[in-house]
Amino acid sequence: MTQLITQANPQGKGVVGVVSDLQQHLSTNVSAKNCSQILTDYFTSSIVLIAQFSFKPVVGVDYYLYFNNDKWLLSLIEPEAWATVPGIFFAHCMLNDDRTWSLHTISDWQNSDALVSEIERLQNDFIASMCNDESFIDQLPYYQSNLKYFQRLGAYALAHSLKCSLLNQYGHSSCTNLSAKQLLLTGLSGNKYLIENKSQ
Repeated sequence: MTQLITQANPQGKGVVGVVSDLQQHLSTNVSAKNCSQILTDYFTSSIVLIAQFSFKPVVGVDYYLYFNNDKWLLSLIEPEAWATVPGIFFAHCMLNDDRTWSLHTISDWQNSDALVSEIERLQNDFIASMCNDESFIDQLPYYQSNLKYFQRLGAYALAHSLKCSLLNQYGHSSCTNLSAKQLLLTGLSGNKYLIENKSQ
């Protein structure tokens, strides 16, 4: 995922608070998913988790994703409610019960040079990071020191969810031996972009 400035425990959480938050973030309701859906969920969720936000996302709540000056912002405020919109509105977002994120993009986002350039950059970086023979599960973002607190919790929960989805789909033996490159080659579809194909 894209690197952010490291901030050590910016919300001042103690060890007990962190452990409690981690437990609350993990989902026990994770369904089996194939490689294509794993890739889409991973990439889509990664976009949200590099966004700026300083609140604890809640499952089933509406959020809004904006892009401005090479930065993403996740907000509770819809575009129509701003006096001055804080960037280009890209997608309506929701945290799923399995701790992956769904994006319902605006229908014409591909007409924005800024959005297309950023999504292509993120996707190219994402694919490059997967082009190796190391275990895919071992590379999941269980600990991302470069992320802020709530984003870091979200990355941990996402990693747990993706691992469980793979285990449920393919079994322990197959998942353990599945490299990142194998998952990438198996999961890439004919879609130009890895983001969830949902638009509004």
